[in-house]
Order: sequence, then structure tokens, then C-alpha cells
Amino acid sequence: MNPSSSSFRLGAVLAAIALGPAGCAHNRPGPEDFAAAPQAAPQARASGSGAPTAAALNELGLLEARSRRDAEALVAFSRAVDRARAADEPALAARAALNAADVLRREGHGEAARAAVALSLSFIPRLPPSAEKSLLLSAAAARLAPAVPDRRESILRDALEAADAAGDLRTRSQALGMLGERAAEGGAGREALERTREAIFAAQASQSPDLLFRWEWQAARLARAAGDTPAALAHFRRAHESLAAFRDDLLAELRLRGESYRDAIGPAFLEYADLLLRASDGELAPGARRERLLEAREVIERMKAVELEDYFQDECVARLRSRERKLEALAPRTAVIYPVILPDRLDLLVSAGADIEKASVPVSAAALNAETRAFRRLLEKRTTHEYLPHAQRLHEWLVRPVSAFLAAHEVATIVVVPDGALRGIPFAALHDGTGFLTQRYALATAPALSLVAPGEGGLAGRRALVGGLSEPVQDFPGLPQVERELGDVGGLFESRLLGNEAFRVPAMRAAMDATPYSVVHIASHGEFDSDPRRTFLLTWDGRMTMDVLERLMKSGRLRDEPVELLTLSACRTAAGDDRAALGLAGVAVKSGARSALATLWYINDEASSLLVTEFYRSLAAGPVDKARALQVAQARLLSEPRYRHPGYWAPFLLIGNWQ
Repeated sequence: MNPSSSSFRLGAVLAAIALGPAGCAHNRPGPEDFAAAPQAAPQARASGSGAPTAAALNELGLLEARSRRDAEALVAFSRAVDRARAADEPALAARAALNAADVLRREGHGEAARAAVALSLSFIPRLPPSAEKSLLLSAAAARLAPAVPDRRESILRDALEAADAAGDLRTRSQALGMLGERAAEGGAGREALERTREAIFAAQASQSPDLLFRWEWQAARLARAAGDTPAALAHFRRAHESLAAFRDDLLAELRLRGESYRDAIGPAFLEYADLLLRASDGELAPGARRERLLEAREVIERMKAVELEDYFQDECVARLRSRERKLEALAPRTAVIYPVILPDRLDLLVSAGADIEKASVPVSAAALNAETRAFRRLLEKRTTHEYLPHAQRLHEWLVRPVSAFLAAHEVATIVVVPDGALRGIPFAALHDGTGFLTQRYALATAPALSLVAPGEGGLAGRRALVGGLSEPVQDFPGLPQVERELGDVGGLFESRLLGNEAFRVPAMRAAMDATPYSVVHIASHGEFDSDPRRTFLLTWDGRMTMDVLERLMKSGRLRDEPVELLTLSACRTAAGDDRAALGLAGVAVKSGARSALATLWYINDEASSLLVTEFYRSLAAGPVDKARALQVAQARLLSEPRYRHPGYWAPFLLIGNWQ
């Protein structure tokens, strides 16, 4: 691996130099080997010698580390160090030692990790002044504990000297930015900002958007700490402008490392939005306040879109859709509730038409998440009403603060754009003390407003492809009511039925190729997992992945328009799995459908059949929008004593276009 490879290019030690091939089960180095004297690399038997072998061991170690096979990775790294030292390749030896430090730290072996960093530093002084030397010094400094600030600063100054001697602006930017970071840790705000601005200039000159993003973000934080809101906002804007230039590379690198975009980069979006939301409180002119609120919402929208691409591992999943709709293109009497979850509070952005307002709720992210998870867990216990206090508390936090706005705009339909743990709960089951939210409003959810495709509404006279499983297959139980459900739904449209043995991917593909169906209804077991590769819909002879579903939904020589409605009536996400809920929230976007109706958890299949049939009956009968049709169907179950508990009717979510 050389300094221009992706692990280094993604910026200022963003990547963990990590590494090599599996060794034999015997003679494996452990933490104690790296805790030995820095001057001696651990001895390990290996065939071959020289730089090529050391480089191969280092690269294979990276593969092992990315697969979380840490013992094998340490074997590879120790052998790489040994071979590189024997071949007089100090840069390669230093790199392998730093990779070992990352693995050791991840395993909780702090002393051994520090020894591995010290080992790397014993090799680096032998290098001539160069970009590579500067990069390795910066990487070593980044891995030193904050408890040794003077040592870190000394190493970074050496890194800056090496970068300047080599005339390399990129590594100069890295060293300067990290020196600014170090100054900020020491409370030297003015020096930190000066160093960071120098780092920004060098990043611009070297055309390094990854470093530009990092140092603009750092400058924004420093300016905010100094109370300079205009400067902080300017730095945040420039940071996010630079992010687009390397976003795809960043997504790929994070996937290799098993990290999510939200965890790695999400704070940059949330801090920016937080500052905009706070700044809106000081704006006296209504127009200026509105612009601040819209900008804050747009920042979160961008984060949500990339987060969805990251989940589905598909950089195209959100981009075309995001061009299709303007944020303010809402139907009359429709409002959007847009929760922004911040560490110290919950901000609710509520909009209707051109009007947008903000309400702040003094509840921490931790408290909100705990309440949300308890609510979801208890909703699935259909024999108790333990969910009710949580339903009322969440209503107090999520709806009551904007109730005056809803009343003033005579709102009949609410579109919720949930985030985090809120994606895993049905807002329909929130309770104001007298009734459920669905009894007052028609409800829909959207993964992001910019990802909602426009639609015509109404399904009267449309064609439907209806398929599913009533019989037990592949160790999944049967769904006896599905046969009736398919017949009832199919009877409302000009339809093609594919049940049980006929419900296979090739048959679905042939049907979609032959006819441009507007409705695709699937009644079968389905799982949405935190890993999209384990997300599936059960077919007679296999499992349909989201990628296969997407290809089916977009296939057909005659298809000019996307599928209007995709229904998945027996899918589920695990309670508390926010990433799995993200997959469910994005199913309409991924599949290309304008709308999706899906369930958060498995329910009584008789209740499911009743609700789904009632939903379709309303849509097939005349000009009624999907959100209203779902409200009518949920009211039908609420009217029956045996299905009154929200565990039966609440898990159905209308996702995407609500018209």
C-alpha cells in the first residue's frame, strides 16, 4: 500500500492502516509480543522473504482485519514487520506496525497498541524527508493517546517539516490540520484556528476534497466555540460542498471497514443543522427565520439520502428520485412533521405549504431513544396496555408541541419524516389521552421529503400483480389467511395471481415483463435486517433480495411509469434495530415504487388480511388518497373489540407518496 492508495487518501488518518494473511494456528503473536521492546519486532515463521512478501502480508492482514479475524491479522502484521525489517523497508515495517496497533486497540489491548505505535516510530526516522514519511508520522501521532500531548505535537512538527522538505501540499495540509487539532485540545483556540486555516489553504492547493472537508468542519467547530456563528456557518457550508467530491470513495472505504456513514460523518450534518436551528431563534425577520429552518432541513435531507444509499450499498438509489420532487409540493391540508434528534434536545420542524415553524422539546436523544424502544417493545404485547404511558409521553414530545400549527392549517394528513429509533415505531399509535393519532389524522411516513416520488393517486381501474404464500415453506410457518387475502385483493382489480408454488421469482419477472402493473401485492414472510444482504422476501423456492425486487419492479418493455403501490403485508424489523428500520423506510425508494405499504412486525394474519382488503377496497372504489385509505382500514380494526389493540393495526406503515 502506498500513500496514494484509498486508505490514505480518505483523509487525515480517517483510514486505519490495517492488514495480512492468516497464519498457522500455532505460534500466533498476541498482545504481549507487541508490548515487548520497540526495537525488536516479534519473530514469526513465514515462507519467503523480502519486500514483496512483506507487502503481501500487510495487504492480507488488512483483509483479515476488515473481516474481524483479529488473531490472523496480528499474525500477518507481525510477519510483515519482520520481513520488511529484514528487507530494509522501514516504511513498510512502520505501516504494518501501525496496522497492528489498530487491531490491538480494537481488542482493548491499550498497552500493546502503544508499543506497536512505538515500534513504528522506531522505523520512521530512517526514512528521508518525503510525503510518505510525513504521512506515517501523522498516522503515528493520531494513534498516540491524548495523555502525551507534547510527544504528539513533536511528531506532528516533524511531519510538517518532512512535508515541506518534499514540497507535498497534501501531507502539509494533514500535518497542519492535526496541529490545529492538538492546539484546540490544549485550549489554544487562536492558534488552532490559524493552523486549521493554513491546512485549508494547503488542501485547496493540493485539490484534496477529503482534507478540505475535515479541516473546514474543524474550523466550523472552532468558530462556533468562539461564538462566531456567521463564520461557523460559512465553514460548515464549504465543508459540505467539498463532501460531494469524494462521497462515493468514502462510502466504499467505510463499507470495507464495516462502519456506517451515519456514525462516521453524521455528526458533521447534525452539528451544522443544530447551529442553523439555534441561529433561527435569533432571526427577527420571518423570511430570514424561514430560510434558516429550510436550510437546516435540507442539511438533514442530504444526510438521510446518503444514509439510505449506504444501507442499500447502492450509490444510485436516491439520486434520481431526489430530482423528482420539490420539498414544498404538498397537497392541501397536509403537513410534514420533521423530527431532528439532537444530543440535548428534540427539534420539530413542521410545515404546511410555504409555512414552516420549529418547536423545541427539552428531551435528550438518549431519553427519546429509550422511550421509543420501550414503546415499540410493549406495542407487540397484544395482551396488555403497558404501551399506553409511552404512547402518551411520545405524543407529548412529538405531536402536542406542533398541535396549534396543525389546527391553524386545518391539517387532515400528517407526513412524518422519522429519524433514528423513530423509524421503528408507528406514529398512528401515539395517544393524546383520549384517542390514537390515527383517529384524528391520516398518516404516512417518508425516508426523506426529497425522496418522495409524485403520484396521481387513486387505484380504480388499475392492474395488480398479487402473489404470496399460505403454505409453510423453508421452515417458515404457513399463513392460512393469505389465500383469502390474495383472492380478495385480486378481485378488486384486473389482476394476475401467483400463489404458493407459482410464487417464484421467474414467474414474477415474466408477469412484470408482459404487463405494466400499477399495484404489486406480496403476502409472504419478509425480514428487514441491519445488513441489507440478509433482508429478503420469502418465495416458494428461495428468498427474494431487495436488489432482485428492484429489478422486478423496474422491468418490462411496456413500463413507462413506476409501480404506484407495492404492498408487503407480512414483513418485519427487529425492535430496536434502527438500521433495519432504515431499510424498511427506504423500500419504496429502492424498489422504484411511488408508495409502499409494509409492516413493522408480524401480526395475526386474519387481522392483516382484513386491514389490507379494507385498504384496497377504499382505493379501488373511488378518488381517495392512500393515507386516507389506510386510516379508514385502521378504523375498521379499531371498531372490532378483538383487534382494538394497536398491536394488530398499528404496524402498517404507508411509506412514500401518500396521495
